[in-house]
Formats: sequence, C-alpha cells, structure tokens
Amino acid sequence: MDMVSKKRPIILMVDDDEKLLAAVRRTLSSNFDFVTYTEGQSALEWLATNRDQTDLIIADLVMPAIDGITFLKQAARMAPMVNRMLLSGNVSSVSLREAINQAMVTRVLAKPVSVAVLKDAIDRVLNNNVPVAKPNSGLSPNMVNNAIDRADFYTVLQPRYRASDLGLCGAEVLCRMPTLAKEYGIDEIFEVCNDHPVINRLTGQLMGIMVDQAPRYRALMGDSASLSINLAAYSLKTPEFLELAIRFYEKMRMRGVRVTYEVPERQVSPNDLELLASASRLRERGIGLLVDDFGSGNNSLELLRHEVFAGIKLDRDLVRGVMTDFLDDAFVEWIAQVCAKMGISISAKGIESQKVAEKLQIYGITELQGFHLGSPMPLEQWEAEAIMPLSAS
Repeated sequence: MDMVSKKRPIILMVDDDEKLLAAVRRTLSSNFDFVTYTEGQSALEWLATNRDQTDLIIADLVMPAIDGITFLKQAARMAPMVNRMLLSGNVSSVSLREAINQAMVTRVLAKPVSVAVLKDAIDRVLNNNVPVAKPNSGLSPNMVNNAIDRADFYTVLQPRYRASDLGLCGAEVLCRMPTLAKEYGIDEIFEVCNDHPVINRLTGQLMGIMVDQAPRYRALMGDSASLSINLAAYSLKTPEFLELAIRFYEKMRMRGVRVTYEVPERQVSPNDLELLASASRLRERGIGLLVDDFGSGNNSLELLRHEVFAGIKLDRDLVRGVMTDFLDDAFVEWIAQVCAKMGISISAKGIESQKVAEKLQIYGITELQGFHLGSPMPLEQWEAEAIMPLSAS
C-alpha cells in the first residue's frame, strides 16, 4: 500500500460561462482542486498570493473587462513557471500567435469543449515534463533602481507568532513596489536584482526606514520587539554592505528592537566560503542569520553542518505538505528534532489553516507565520488595529 498521500493539482480557471465552471467543479473535483472566477482581475489578485501552489491556469478567450490573452500574459509575468491553457472559439492567426509567443500558452482548446476533453487536456499538460516557457518580461535591475529614485516602494509587516502559545513575538519586514507590482510578481522583482548592486541599495533604503520607525515598533511590541528582514547572498558577500548590516543591527538594538536576518536557501551553497565567512562573522557578533525557504533546494542539510546559522525557516511547500504528503510530513518532524538537538530555531511560514498550526506545535516548531495567523500590513494599520496575541483574542 502506498503510504504517500499525493495532493490534487490546483487549477485556476477563468471563464464567464458559469454553467461550464459548475460542471467542471462537479465532475472533476475528485481529480483536481479548482479555483474558479468569472472575470480576470479577481483571478489575478488570487494568483498574486497563491502562485507557488498553482499547477495550471486556464482562461477563456472572451471575458468581461480583460480578455483571455491579456489575462494569460499578466499571469505569465506573475507566475512564469505555471502552465497556461487558452479556451477559444474562433481565434485569428494573429491572436493565436500572441497567445503562443507572448502569453506562452501550453495548449489551446477550441470551444465548445466537453468536460471529458478538458480533463484529457489537463492530464496531458500536467504530465508533460517539458519546462514551461518563461516569457521575456522586460523587467530589469534599472527599472527597480528607477522605482527607488521615485521612492515608489514601502514596507509592510507580517506578524510572527510563538508556536507554543500563538503569542505575537515579532514581525518580518517585507518590501512592496506598487507600480512594478502591477505588471510583475514581487518574487520576480527581487529575482531580477538579487545579483545586482541595486539589491544593496534597496535593502539599505529599507534599513533606513526601519531605523526611523524603530520607536513605533517598540511601542507596538514592547520589550520583546523583534524584526526579521531578508538579505540577498550577494549583499552578504559585499564587504561594505556587511558592515552596513552590522551597524544597522547595533542601531536597532540601541533603540530596543532586536533584528535577525534571513537568506534564501536557493542563493546559498555549502561550498560558498565567502558567504559562510560572512555568516560566521555575524554569528560572532551575536547577530542571527536564518536560512529561509529551508527544504526548497538540495543543500539543506549540508548548510547546517557549518554551524554558522542561528536557525531555519521552513519552505512553505514543505509546510503545506505536512497535511497531504507523507514524506514532507516526516521530514518536517525529523528536522524539528535535529534543530532542537543543535539548539537552533526552526520557524514555519505559509500557515494556511489551524490544523497545520496545531500539527507543527506538536513537532516543536519555534515560530509560525502565515495568512491564517496574520497578513502583511503597513505599520500604520498595525498601529490602528493594535494587534494583540492570538491567544488573547
């Protein structure tokens, strides 16, 4: 008997034919998890926060407000690695070329289409091992630099909670770039500049904002005020920026706010001696550096052997898998035990349900973070709502 519980593929489908959507949900719900919309803008808003868990995007050519090809082009920029399918009646050769060359659709189906034909097409696309064609978005580091020049960015805070009692214990500081985000996903924005000097400039600007707002953080969180911020590996390996990070830590500490740093696992190699030296220097100064998205790559365990990291933050796909995938569940339980023996923290992000939170509490996870517990919001909104520990609310 196969002990591995495989999650059903999640499919975002947009079509103004409500009867078709209802038939698809009713007939194929045992095979796929469908998220359906009758118009594109709401679907894009959903995709913006769920791109990492989406397996396929299907759109009708004719929709209100935004046509299917335009929708799929925006979806391609927002979630470039997710397969895209177009449903169409009579489509011109020009529109077909646009769909293939710009929206990078994997398959075009002629309408009217039966549920059986649609299921067969979905199976073929999902079982196709050919990598999804990634569109040329046109996004560049210079565009990010220009946004910084215009001060077209701001910070939001996502609350972090102690796993033991779900009490508020800090927040992660995240960056938002509203104009660029109209065309590109936030992950795509940072990906394009992670190996470019502009990432140092942007992170430095965020640090300046945090120093100015430190008294307000302290007023919100009290003596235990704690913030985390993501750093690129490129930044950590830049000597000037490493000095800036150390000075920033000291400035925040003097203002009563403790800071920890996070670096994405996919940017870290266990053989990168330059980065490991920077991590070691931070550790010697008592500055915590966590491995973010832990479990998303092939170097997870090797990174821990160097004993320079203060903790790890589990990848959201791993966290999601604890309820549906036997191997993911077993790995999370085991790595929590490893971290406990090593004396390092283990956090989990992407908490989307109470059941996941309760299971991770049993495993001994240190901190929890996710939309189920608290969504990112500007500091002003935090202050207005006067966020309290979940256990007290």
